[in-house]
Parts: sequence; structure tokens; C-alpha cells
Amino acid sequence: MITFDIIIFISSIIFGVSLYWLEAKNNGLYRTINKITNSKELQMKPESKKGFFVDQEFIPRLIYVNLIFIVAVLFFLLLPFSLRIEYYVSAVFGTMIGVYIGSFVVGVKDKSEGIIDKVVDTGKDIIDDIKTKGKEAADSFSSDKKETTDTTKEETTKEPEAPKKSARERLKDKGLLK
Repeated sequence: MITFDIIIFISSIIFGVSLYWLEAKNNGLYRTINKITNSKELQMKPESKKGFFVDQEFIPRLIYVNLIFIVAVLFFLLLPFSLRIEYYVSAVFGTMIGVYIGSFVVGVKDKSEGIIDKVVDTGKDIIDDIKTKGKEAADSFSSDKKETTDTTKEETTKEPEAPKKSARERLKDKGLLK
């Protein structure tokens, strides 16, 4: 009997994860019940992700899980099975653990998608910068070749220019360096 209890516990963990995941994707049933039971002012906002398990405290989650398993027990009472309280407790406990595992997994997935989007955008910006700077460098390199050939011709015909000031001297002139 202990192996059957372990099987129920593990399958209820998987059931809890799937409940949370399905409700994180679409909380239509909760929205419908919210519209039926609440007045227009008290209804949840359209951007709210709240559901039976998503964005709920511990006690409401426990109540909803118990309601699910009470309905399941009522169904099994119609069948000729003998149910024991250990199965019910392990199913509720496993489902609650599964809901919290699902909450963790969905939260990590959402955060990682945001991080991955930022990394991809940053990578695209870096690649674009490299492409534009590479083109500018290639253009300047090709224009430098032309200029050097042009300047050698001009240097032979023109007088040399006065030496330019160094960076230190220019900073001293601006008063930024003593």
C-alpha cells in the first residue's frame, strides 16, 4: 500500500505543476467566475493574471485544491472503490507542492525570457555597431591609401605645414591642465 501512496503523491505533484502551468497560460475560468460573482467595480482588471492558483496566497490555494479533491472523492464514492484518508492527504499535499514548483518554474521561465530578450537586443546592437564601424574603418582605410598617394604628390609640391600642438599643450591652452 505504501507504493500506491507514493504513486499518488508523485502523480499529484505533476498534477499540481500542470494545474499551475495551464492557469498561468489562461485564467478564463477564474475570470468567468469573477464576472459572475462580483459587481462591475470589483471585477478583476483585464491585465491581471490572478487565478485559482496563480497570484494567490496559501489558504485560497489550499481551499481550491481541497475542492478539486472533494469532487474527485465524491466521484470515487460512486464507484466500488474503498478510499483511505492517506490517499486524500497525499494527493492534496502533493498537489500543493506541485503548484509551488509550477510557480517557481513559470517565474524562472518568465524572468529568463526577459533576460534572453535583453541579451539578444544588446547583441544585435553590438553587431550593428561592429558592422557600421567596420565599414567606416574600411572606408577610412581605402581613403587613407588614396590620401597617402595624393599627399605624397602634394608634399613634393607644397611646403610642409607647421607642427601641430600636442594633446598636453592643447589641454593647457584650454586651462584644463596645469
